[in-house]
Amino acid sequence: MRARDISENTFEYLSGASRRDVLSTLRTLEVQQDSDLSSLTELALSMSGTGGAQISLVHDRQSRVLSRTGGLGAANIWIIEASSLIAPEPNCLVVLNAAEDVRFAEIDAVTHSPKIRFVAVAPICVSGECIGALSVMSDEPRLEFGLMQQKQLVQSAKLAGSLIELKRDSRLGADAIATLHLDEDRSAMALEVGNVGSWVWDLRTGIFTGNRMAYSMLGLRDDEPMTGEDVFRAMHADDFPRMKSAFIRALVHNQDYVGEFRAASSGRWLLGRGRIFERDAAGKPVVAVGVNIDITDTKNAAEKTRLLLRELNHRVKNTLAMLQSLARQTLNRTSDPAEFMEAFSGRLRAISEAHTLLSDREWSGIGLVDLIAKQVEPYAIYDPAQIELSGEDMVLPPDHALGLGIALHELATNAAKHGALSIASGRVRVSWQLETGLNESRVVIHWIESNGPPVVPPQIRGLGERLIERSLDKVLSSSVRLSYPETGMEALISMPIATI
Repeated sequence: MRARDISENTFEYLSGASRRDVLSTLRTLEVQQDSDLSSLTELALSMSGTGGAQISLVHDRQSRVLSRTGGLGAANIWIIEASSLIAPEPNCLVVLNAAEDVRFAEIDAVTHSPKIRFVAVAPICVSGECIGALSVMSDEPRLEFGLMQQKQLVQSAKLAGSLIELKRDSRLGADAIATLHLDEDRSAMALEVGNVGSWVWDLRTGIFTGNRMAYSMLGLRDDEPMTGEDVFRAMHADDFPRMKSAFIRALVHNQDYVGEFRAASSGRWLLGRGRIFERDAAGKPVVAVGVNIDITDTKNAAEKTRLLLRELNHRVKNTLAMLQSLARQTLNRTSDPAEFMEAFSGRLRAISEAHTLLSDREWSGIGLVDLIAKQVEPYAIYDPAQIELSGEDMVLPPDHALGLGIALHELATNAAKHGALSIASGRVRVSWQLETGLNESRVVIHWIESNGPPVVPPQIRGLGERLIERSLDKVLSSSVRLSYPETGMEALISMPIATI
């Protein structure tokens, strides 16, 4: 068949956008082996008494056969099927002898089709558009095809249209449901990844349903029916009355329900949020929806921040008091402003470095090795090997670290000015050990200088010595003892310590 054999009106209809849209919805419809369509073609064949019958979808260039029966085989009658679609109303196009019909003279000249002489075609319409045809045919011409037979063929075509439309709608509905399920699965997965439990509470029946996370958060089983009361009872006993009151107030005042509570099974903190989703004709709430969000980490972080702020406030007050004492003592011993600034700046820097170490560790304490390295090693100006450390590292509490930092700073600056670190051959050995007692444990630190200039015990106690001795005033039952053997200054520091 050639497209030029089709009238302009027919070709225009075949190319219509609305018709193409309907055909596109049938593109994925698998009905070639459909038993219902096969039954219709067999029915049409038996009623018409012809040699073959077929149901086709008619496109603008060719037909797509959906069902075929009879002994004629594949017949290319697209031009006849296409011409049948433009009748003013669904009717039957009959060609009694195609060989005598000029319009269809070439019907048997294409693709080895059988020689069709008789054809009767009724259009198949879906959603108001004629998109296919039910055809009966023979390889011999006929003298007539009665009105009753034509009417039966048209009715069969209508039935075929209804059947195809039903199957199309069913397939589209199934696809929509599958898409909906996929979207629901994605949403559920997103909620689980976000550690969010979603729930629906039917206030008429009391039944509570939720995703797996909602049950898991509350320590409930997801394979048993649950009520809203079961959910409230799954809350911590201290939080349950408050949360139930909040929910009732939200219902009464038409407000969102919100509150924080702990799960009784795990003690984890949850944020509950919900609102009324549906009301009955009288305005009474019938369905509530909401989410529970695990906020344990947020609560722990907030509590940790509060503790750190309290600790910081305490430390700042202690540090300011320490700075005032340092400034007063330094000023009492030094009248020269330049000398005062040098001495005070060094001591201020010692406190600052200890503060920095504590801040980096969120005021949980400082490793003893880090503290000694920070306060002493910068004064080994000739060779880092001048400093020797010996002992297992341990964590010092904040008060211990601040006090010991000042003491180490004074010992190091004194060694750099007058002692072992003032010459290249000098050495400083810092050793420590833990002494476990019956009532408490103590860390004992031994500072020993050697190979430096000969030491002469001071006649008058200087500011540095006083600072060393008083550096651990904040640490109860601590002690500092200084000695001055000729081989080098020594200091013995003892502090009680609860944690290592």
